[in-house]
Amino acid sequence: MGGVDAGFQGLLVWSHVCLALCAALYLAWWWIFFKPRGDKPIGSRRTFGIACIVGAAFGGVAGVALAVPAIGGLSAYSEGIPAWALAVGAPVLYVVLAFVTKRVFSRPITTELVLFVLWCALELAVITVLGGSGALTSPTATMLGVLVIGVFAICLVSYVLYYRLDPMPAFIDGAVPLAAVGAVSIVMACTIAMM
Repeated sequence: MGGVDAGFQGLLVWSHVCLALCAALYLAWWWIFFKPRGDKPIGSRRTFGIACIVGAAFGGVAGVALAVPAIGGLSAYSEGIPAWALAVGAPVLYVVLAFVTKRVFSRPITTELVLFVLWCALELAVITVLGGSGALTSPTATMLGVLVIGVFAICLVSYVLYYRLDPMPAFIDGAVPLAAVGAVSIVMACTIAMM
C-alpha cells in the first residue's frame, strides 16, 4: 500500500492498538472487580479499576473511530464483499443470537453480546476491504477471517456458559474472550503494519 492508502494503513494499525488496549484495560477491570474470593475493591484499587473500565471504553471508541474512515476509504478500491453488507448484517446477527441465547439457552442478554457482534463485524470489514483492495493476499485474508470467526465462536460459547458456572470457572470464562480479542487485535495490528 502506498500514497494515500498508507494513511488508511496507519489508521488501521492504530485502531487495532486502541482495541488491544481496550481489551487489556477491560481485563484489568474484570480482575479487580470480579475475581472470586478477592477483597472488595476500595480506595485507590477501586479508583484504578474504574479508571481501567473508563480507559477501556475510550480505547474501544477510539479503535472504531480510527477504523471506520479507513474502511470507508478502502471500500472504494475493494472488489470483495461490500463493508456496508457487514454493517447491515451485524444487527440482524445480534437479534438472532439474542433470541437464541435467551430462548434456547436461557441466558440473560447483556452488553457483551453486542460487543462481540460489533467487534466481529468490524474485523471482518477490515479484512474484507484489505483483501478486496489487494493489500492482503487471499490466503492471509482467509486466515485472518477464520481467526476472527473462531474467536467470535469462543466468545459466544463463553457468553452462553458464564451463568452456568461456579464463581471461579465463571471468572475465567469471562476473561477468555477479553484475552482472545486482545490477542487478535495485536495480530491484526502487526499484520497490517507489515503489509
